[in-house]
Amino acid sequence: MASKKTSDKKKSPSNTVKRVALLLESDMAFDRAVARGVGDFIRSQTGWVILMDPMTKPTMESLQHWNPDGIITSIHLPGIDEIATLKNIPMVGFGSYSDELNGHLKFPIVTSSQHQIGKVAAQHFINNGMRKFAFCGGDETAPWCRQRRDGFTEELAKHGYNCEVFKPDFDAPTTMPEAIRSLGDWLNTLPKPTGVFVFFDGWARLVLDACVIQKIQVPQKISVLGVDNDRWLCELSQPTLSSVDANARNAGYTATELMSQLLSGGTPPPLTHISPGNVVERDSCSYMDFEDEGVAFALRYIKEHACDPITTADVLKVTNMSNSTAYRKFMKSIGRSIHNEIQRIQMDRVKELLTTTNLNVYEISLTAGFENVRYLTQIFRDQTGKTPTEYRRTQSTPKLK
Repeated sequence: MASKKTSDKKKSPSNTVKRVALLLESDMAFDRAVARGVGDFIRSQTGWVILMDPMTKPTMESLQHWNPDGIITSIHLPGIDEIATLKNIPMVGFGSYSDELNGHLKFPIVTSSQHQIGKVAAQHFINNGMRKFAFCGGDETAPWCRQRRDGFTEELAKHGYNCEVFKPDFDAPTTMPEAIRSLGDWLNTLPKPTGVFVFFDGWARLVLDACVIQKIQVPQKISVLGVDNDRWLCELSQPTLSSVDANARNAGYTATELMSQLLSGGTPPPLTHISPGNVVERDSCSYMDFEDEGVAFALRYIKEHACDPITTADVLKVTNMSNSTAYRKFMKSIGRSIHNEIQRIQMDRVKELLTTTNLNVYEISLTAGFENVRYLTQIFRDQTGKTPTEYRRTQSTPKLK
């Protein structure tokens, strides 16, 4: 495809302008978040020009006209195999990688940790008191869909729980009404309440639509959780959709960072995994299901006030429980003490602030309810194996505002 000008162009460290083509599917939430991460990186640099046309599908012909110094590309583009044949031009990919489908691509790739996404979903439901679980995957042939399912079911199994899995009674492709009908039939077979993890936000909306048609209460009877935190889809849903943040913005920043290394003559790793962020909780899975009403009240109180901060004594006071009774009930319900649950909520807040703000660690510690930075650092290292600063460096876009 490439003209002689593109193929023979000499790269020089002295060349201060880096013209990089960004090839993505702008109708995909993940790709749009990746683009934001690319923007985060180039705003921290000088002399970068990003070449893209969000209104048209990327083609070899457009690349010919752009004559880029490098290419950052989704590995799911229809023309990716042809694009991958380009010579003498650095390339970095992003997307849901699998050896099965993408192992032939011989350039660095940034990918989400699909198993970890499933684990985050399972942990969220368990922390909300769910004891019945289901997975809805609209495309079981996709490796990334299976990986999310396996991460979800494996994490549930560690806690002794089983998982129902949606089996479509139609042949793909199908119509939207047929998919919603099939989902409604399946949802009616599930015990109530059940936490349903859906492989991505687009299908999670269909699950919510099926609940409306079948008159199934959400989140009281069915709690629904998607992936990608596509705000357009999540806030258009009824009720609003909770979703796992796949941390795609960090993937975009990291991909651009790897491109910078390539343009400087470096050799990035062939595969870089990005851990997901937290669950962005909206109405579709805000319900807590605990047999003991005192525990349910205490957990809601902790969720709202952990970062004030509060102590075990504060929780005992508002619930009128003795320390021994509360410990026994909490261990039976969630397997953690009141102190551990307060600390879990605080640590989730710390991680969120580390990856979404530029607050320093001292400011974060105060916001999350830790008055002592040294204590926060110790607890954080014990739980994650990293200091807060190390975690921020690997899990966030450093210039994020």
